[in-house]
Formats: sequence, C-alpha cells, structure tokens
Amino acid sequence: MKPPPAAWRDRLVRSFRWHAWSFVALNLGLTAISAVLGWPWWALWPMLATGIVFGVHYMLFKAFTVDERWVEERTRELTIKSYDRRHIESIRERRRRSDT
Repeated sequence: MKPPPAAWRDRLVRSFRWHAWSFVALNLGLTAISAVLGWPWWALWPMLATGIVFGVHYMLFKAFTVDERWVEERTRELTIKSYDRRHIESIRERRRRSDT
C-alpha cells in the first residue's frame, strides 16, 4: 500500500488541534441543550458518531507524527519506569545490533 501524499498528511496533522476543540465544543453544546430541554439522551448518537470520526483522525495523527525523537523519548520513559531493566537493555542491544 503506497503512503498518502505529503500535502494530505500535512493537512491531517495540522487540522487535528482544530478537530479536537470542535469535537469538545460540539459535544458540550449538545449535552447542554439536552440537559436544558430535559429530553432523553438524544445527544448520545451524535457524540458516538463524532467520537468514531475523531478516533480515526487521532489514530492517523499519531501514525504520522511518530518519529525517531518520539521513539527515543518513549524508550527512555519506559526504561525509567521499568522494573525489569535487563529485559529493556536486551531489547536495546538487539536493536543496536540490527541497526549495524
């Protein structure tokens, strides 16, 4: 499968913050309207639909923003939190061997 065009990827990454804020604002607004009017939870269905779309956008955003710096930071964080340092060190050593 060929990767998406760079322009499409860049637009997806840039629009994520706007999408997150609009997701929160829309769902808070629908919940407030539902609470004020006293109707049953009709706002659940739009929340579910927008949540699925937002979840897909989040997955794509994370897939396109992972880079070597993120990997190193995450590895360092897991190493610090790890109770089994020998296991982490063996993984690191195998990675070093496979890179050479």
